[in-house]
This record gives sequence, structure tokens and C-alpha cells, in this order.
Amino acid sequence: MAIKSFDRYFYNLPEFTKEEDFEKFWEKSIAEIKKIPIDPELHESHKKSTAKFKAYDISYNGFLKTRLTGILYVPKKNEKSKTIIHIHDYNRYPEKGLVRHLNDEVAHLVLILRGHSILEHRPEEEQQHGLGFIVENIIDRETYYLRSVYLDTLRSIDFLRLLNFLDCTAIGIYGKGLGAAAGFFAAAFSDRIKAVVLDSPTFCNLPLSQNISESDAAKEINDIINVQKSKKHQIKKNLTYFDIINFVPLFNTPVLFISGLMDETAPAECVLGFFNLIQSEKTIEVYPEEGNSPGGEAQRIRAINWLISEINK
Repeated sequence: MAIKSFDRYFYNLPEFTKEEDFEKFWEKSIAEIKKIPIDPELHESHKKSTAKFKAYDISYNGFLKTRLTGILYVPKKNEKSKTIIHIHDYNRYPEKGLVRHLNDEVAHLVLILRGHSILEHRPEEEQQHGLGFIVENIIDRETYYLRSVYLDTLRSIDFLRLLNFLDCTAIGIYGKGLGAAAGFFAAAFSDRIKAVVLDSPTFCNLPLSQNISESDAAKEINDIINVQKSKKHQIKKNLTYFDIINFVPLFNTPVLFISGLMDETAPAECVLGFFNLIQSEKTIEVYPEEGNSPGGEAQRIRAINWLISEINK
């Protein structure tokens, strides 16, 4: 595929849209979640364990004391291993074969976005129907769904720190889609995150992506704006607090981006504009003829290996 407009992808610098109280809002939010007891639970799962990993079903208190769940894979050969946090995309569930991609040099915490546990037993073809979470309380930024998702992810770092059999001095994050946005937020506010992979990130450059993205999240947000037209200005203003471009000045971590130029879910124009704003050490892997799964399994394995090399420096 010929790239029709090089500048459209590689020489675009989106503008920050944050409100004057952006930093205060998030300082207050983080202070609130720190007051919530983590109350961690860890139960070994023989069914999910493999030859290389001992698996645990985990849970902890996220924002508003909602119980968050996930699976922790701990390498059998490596005591006090470092950890990579994996965060899936909106309206998806971690794929059943994910463990086969995992490198047993480190532990892996696979988080489940709040509300998404209902998808565990739903066939993949049925996971295309919107869940509606992304518009939950969208008119009130204090109780908006994404505020909880971002803070839940940050809280997962505190959960890991309570496990004395892990080394949490350097943690990596692999995020896909909305999971990439949540991971970027966590890295902006935690000095324990030493490297981040942003695979086809969404919720970046919302003024543009809301007009061109075919993602479930974008469609759900546009639908509610069309229904509640009198609230359009308030909704767009609230969304600026969650557009991850606005966290760029707070971010100073090595990062690897992955993007497909044919991606209609996480449009490359938005992803590369976001990438251009980053001031820390950064790399991007671009696939001109691929969509929302750029590079496939081979790229995922390379990205995990890159994270391991970074957190072991």
C-alpha cells in the first residue's frame, strides 16, 4: 500500500486539550484511591498453571472499592522475578492462548478491566457487541467509568508490591487499545514503571479519533452524544481529562508503540500524532498493510522481550 500522505502520519502534532484543573483533578483522584485498603487475595489455580508458570487467581480493591480480578503467572524457575502487567482492550477479554506468548524470565499479571469478567465465557464473535461501560457516568467526570479504569491500573502496582516473592523495583506494562491508555496513565504517575508497550492505543487525540475511529468505544460515545445533544459540550470537556495525550508532559518512560496504517479502530493518524509528542526514549513499529493486530504473534513476542530487556537494565 502506498502511503498517500506521509505528513498526515509522521509530521502531525496534535494540540493538548487539558483544562486548567487537569493536574488537580488527578492529584485528588490518586489521593482518594490511596485511602482505600487494597485487601489483596491470591489463590493458586492448578487448572491455569503450566509447565513453566504457577498461576494464581488474584483480586484487589480498585477505585470505589470495586473488586478487580486477574491472573498472575509466576515463573517456576525464577524466584523474586520482575513483572509485566498486561491490560486488554475495551470490550475484549484476554485471549485464552495468551500464556503461550509469555516469557518465563519474568512474572506476568493479566488484568481484567472492570466489568469485563462477563466476557470470559462469551464466544469471541459475540464480543463485538458494545458493553456500554465507556459511557457509564460520562456526564460526571468524578464517577466516569474511565476514571475508575485508570486508577484501577495504577492500583495494580500497589497490589504487586505486597507480594514478597516478586521484585517490584522495575515493572513493565503491555497495553492494547484502551489497555494501552490505562497503562500510559499508570506509567505517568508511577516511577516503578520502567518500560511501556502501547499496542494500537486508543483514547489519544479524541477530537480527531472520535470522528474517524470505528472502535466500539468511539461508537458508543458518539451514540450518547447524538441522544443527549444538549450535553455534547459537557461530555467533550469531560473527555479531555482522559485523553492520554494530555498526560504526555508527565511521562518520561521508555516506550514502544505498535501501529497498523490500515487500523480503523486505533487510527494510525492519531497514534503517530501521540507518538510525535512523546519526549522520552521511544520507538515505533509501523505495519503499512495491517490493521488492529499489527505484526501478530511475532510482534507481541518481540514486544514482550523488549520489555524484559528494559526492566532488567
